[in-house]
Amino acid sequence: MKNRILYLCILISVYKKSDSVNPKETYKHSWQYITLKRIFDGYVKQEPPPPSERPTDVFIGINVNSFYSISEQSMDYSVILYLRQQWLEPRLKFPSPDGIFHQMKLPDDYGKALWVPDIFFRNEKHASYHDVTVPNRLLRINSNGSVWYTIKISATLSCPMNLQSYPLDIQRCPMMFESFGYTKSTMDLKWLDNAVDIDKDLELPQFKLLTAKQADCSQNYTAGSFPCLSITFVLRRDIGFFIIQVYVPSMLIVILSWVSFWINIDASPARVSLGLLTVLTTTTMSGGARESLPRVSYIKAIDVWMIMCLLFVFASLIEYAIVNVVARRQINAKPVKEERMRHRGLANNLQLLSGEVVKKSQNLTGLIRRYLKVKSTGEDESDRSEAYLKTYDQELSKRRARTIDKISRKFFPLAFLVFNIIYWLIYATGEKSTDEPVTK
Repeated sequence: MKNRILYLCILISVYKKSDSVNPKETYKHSWQYITLKRIFDGYVKQEPPPPSERPTDVFIGINVNSFYSISEQSMDYSVILYLRQQWLEPRLKFPSPDGIFHQMKLPDDYGKALWVPDIFFRNEKHASYHDVTVPNRLLRINSNGSVWYTIKISATLSCPMNLQSYPLDIQRCPMMFESFGYTKSTMDLKWLDNAVDIDKDLELPQFKLLTAKQADCSQNYTAGSFPCLSITFVLRRDIGFFIIQVYVPSMLIVILSWVSFWINIDASPARVSLGLLTVLTTTTMSGGARESLPRVSYIKAIDVWMIMCLLFVFASLIEYAIVNVVARRQINAKPVKEERMRHRGLANNLQLLSGEVVKKSQNLTGLIRRYLKVKSTGEDESDRSEAYLKTYDQELSKRRARTIDKISRKFFPLAFLVFNIIYWLIYATGEKSTDEPVTK
């Protein structure tokens, strides 16, 4: 009985002691806490890793999560990425508890006390870290002293664009990593084995990522030579949107302007209205196609296309003006010629009447009545000839005008076809990239 009571008292005392244990006190006695305490005892954050006689090699790489904005107006692009860095820090070596390679994730408070490379984006416009729902940072040290540092960043970087072949262009957007305060004698940048990793589900609305080229962009400044590495994203613009929204509608408007060649030359309101409608529509479409582009001083491919379409529809309108002038040219010359012929017919009639008086001695009153009748009714042979000539001249002028229309029906489509062949040969095949699509 006494033994049972003693055992019960021991259990109660152990239970109370377990309730009074502080988790922080437990962590202080853990292997990780003791190891970190020993490592950071006397650690100086401002000093780079030893030895000082040779530079610290910092290996970097990125994992591209998304391209969410590429702007021609501001000539920049936005990207979300994971920046990965690795370097050797001999001061962080620690003995592994099991005698083999061991990794340890550093808490945030220790991460702030650790030396990290001062890498920045040289072509950055603005950038930010991700802190939802926790700071998106991973700082891990290994038993051999190597450090692995990963951080998630959203950045908007400048991208100088050449828009001469827009929208059939290929753009090359750089991403440059450079040390802000350490020269090459203190720190050097190198690539990881898999330096550029692209998310397999990455999709760009207007571009296709062809490849990512790695290069050294180190420069000599007044303060010395600072290490720099760059990644150039080669992007080819998808033309599907522009085919649907720009090229096909403008082609149809140009073809619509040719309909006037089949309309009667006397239908001036119809042909003039059609010509003005196509000209104004092409002008409006040209402004809309270039609305999102910067005001550069050189001519772009889209400018060449819209200008030529405008010239074709304007030429169709001018063609009708020429046809109308040709159709009315002979009619305007008729009044003078007709008046002369009428005077000539009157003289012939007077001669005829005087001859008849002399030769046949007919009644003068009858002759005068006959002359007046001829003059009032216009049934003389000379008047009939003039009416025939007038009708013939009108038909001849209209026939010439119709000939111009017939020539235009063939010339305009042929000229537009030749322009299309030259345009697409120059711009579609003029700028090619031999790079293979990037492997995601």
